[in-house]
Amino acid sequence: MKFKGCLVLVLGVIFTVSRGFAETAFPDLKVVPWNGHKAATSLTFDDGDPSHLDTVVPELNRRKLKGTFYLIANRIDRKDDWRKILASGHEIGNHTLDHKHTNELTPKDEEAQAVGAKNVLQKEFGVPVLTFAYPFTEISPGLKSNVEKGNLLARGGYGSGTYVMKPDLEPDWLNLPAHATMSNLEFAAYQGWIDEDLKGGGWLVWMIHGLEGTPWGWQPITKKVFNQILDYLQSKDIWVGTLLEVGSYFRAQKIFEKVEPVTANNERTWNWTIPDSFPPKVLLKIHAEGMKDGFELWQGKQKIAKDANGDYPILFDQKELALRLSR
Repeated sequence: MKFKGCLVLVLGVIFTVSRGFAETAFPDLKVVPWNGHKAATSLTFDDGDPSHLDTVVPELNRRKLKGTFYLIANRIDRKDDWRKILASGHEIGNHTLDHKHTNELTPKDEEAQAVGAKNVLQKEFGVPVLTFAYPFTEISPGLKSNVEKGNLLARGGYGSGTYVMKPDLEPDWLNLPAHATMSNLEFAAYQGWIDEDLKGGGWLVWMIHGLEGTPWGWQPITKKVFNQILDYLQSKDIWVGTLLEVGSYFRAQKIFEKVEPVTANNERTWNWTIPDSFPPKVLLKIHAEGMKDGFELWQGKQKIAKDANGDYPILFDQKELALRLSR
């Protein structure tokens, strides 16, 4: 009886140790924030101001930076020029049909200003329009509900204490905070915004209206200050991407972090779902802490190779990832 009890005890210890080894042998997978940069920022421009085409786009293109331009669907001039910006990687977003205050809108109007405007813009420019900006930063429950129907992200206004969205927190995807530029601010103020973004390692969204020379844009800033902002951003390790580009990466990160992986034999798998309005071909960078020889990352029949930084870029719209021990 004593021998049998000892044998059971020894076998139990072996099973516990082996099970613990199997559970800890797999490397830990984590998303690399902001596509491998120290922070991220998105430059967004409202109302289809002529100065955006005449000044903003050329300056962004010269530096190979991208911006998001929120157009009012019923007030678009120079449509051919707006079509051309898409070829440079800029984003066109939805700023409603008519830029009305929320207290002017009936429930039917709320649907038209969000869903109807999206349809107009998509038909006009031939691309998916997946982000929205609230006019006057005013949000009503009905308008927000209609925005949710066809948008992955929506830009709101004031942040709750800070405009920098840190990667360890999850924002309201349909009310992202944005910092508005103002005519009376000097470059030093904007430099402080950028420094705060870097210090927090987060995502800062800019709300910019007119530039110097605008015929009607709200709170225009000078060309000199605008160029100083762009040059300072370029001098830092900051990912300057469109709202959709940065926001879809960030949202993919949050989705992946909530997945409970399943381990069976020599494989650990992650499976997730994505929102209907999620863009295709988003590459999410994965860091495998403690990756040892014999482990491989796969999506379907495709083995994932490391990039130059030793991270693994995965296609998020494949909705699955497998970590396998090949030997």
